[in-house]
Amino acid sequence: MKIKIISYHKILYQKNIISIIAPGYYGYFQILKNHAPFISILKNGFLKLESKDVKKKIQIEGGLLQVKSNLIIVIL
Repeated sequence: MKIKIISYHKILYQKNIISIIAPGYYGYFQILKNHAPFISILKNGFLKLESKDVKKKIQIEGGLLQVKSNLIIVIL
């Protein structure tokens, strides 16, 4: 599945990933391939991304996350 992390002026990160763990409003949640479509508010915390060869941790201060058709868009 693909992920795009964007701010108001540029794309911060774009890659194929296996999973993401994100800080939702009511706690952390994980998204895997073929997840049902939804939108979530994000709070302060870390996005934990895992691809075939790399695990990455990105600190955020809130935002929005949308999942649709194996594409995840995070707006910070």
